[in-house]
Amino acid sequence: MMIPPDDNLEKDMADDLRKKVCDALEKECADKPWLVEGDCHSYIKEMRKPHVWGGEIEISMASHVLKMPITVFVVEKTGGLRVFTKYGKEYGRNAIQVLFDGNGHYDVLSLR
Repeated sequence: MMIPPDDNLEKDMADDLRKKVCDALEKECADKPWLVEGDCHSYIKEMRKPHVWGGEIEISMASHVLKMPITVFVVEKTGGLRVFTKYGKEYGRNAIQVLFDGNGHYDVLSLR
């Protein structure tokens, strides 16, 4: 069983991941400015702020930064879970699993 980091270490790890994801997105935007709505530079500048929530593009970039697959699930009307999308399939089978609520919010289901 994995022991979660203390609050300070968790914040530092999250800040480091955010920086790496934004750096990767910045590199991608240089060649593909259509990746985000509006101006890439402004978008990334906003995403670098710790209180701003990421979305689909940040999850995709996180998969590449972590070199781990990330599987996104949604809740079906029946109450079951359905795979919505997978990022980073090239990194193997053990995936970080997140739940998308359909309104722009993601929650971690498991880390494998």
